[in-house]
Amino acid sequence: MVQTAVRTRHLLVDPTTEPIVPGFIPAPRLDSLENKRLGLIDDAKDGAQVLLEEIADVLKERYGVASVNYHRKPSASKPVDPEALSEMTKDCDYIVVAIGS
Repeated sequence: MVQTAVRTRHLLVDPTTEPIVPGFIPAPRLDSLENKRLGLIDDAKDGAQVLLEEIADVLKERYGVASVNYHRKPSASKPVDPEALSEMTKDCDYIVVAIGS
């Protein structure tokens, strides 16, 4: 009986990849905060409301913010309600999100 050598082919694969960076177009920056409409989103954690109230007071006092629109999420683990966010984007010039402790 004659034995023949069996040749096995191996395919070498390079497991490294290049990072996939999603495209991002930031919102245009505001020239000023004076007479702008501020939106505040509270993540429902302890301390977030106090932080946002302080931020609003400072922005009104120092930068002349015209109005404040406040929204509190039902829980930190849930996203902002899409309807509420849609309304805020219509009613606000910029939005600050606070994360409590």
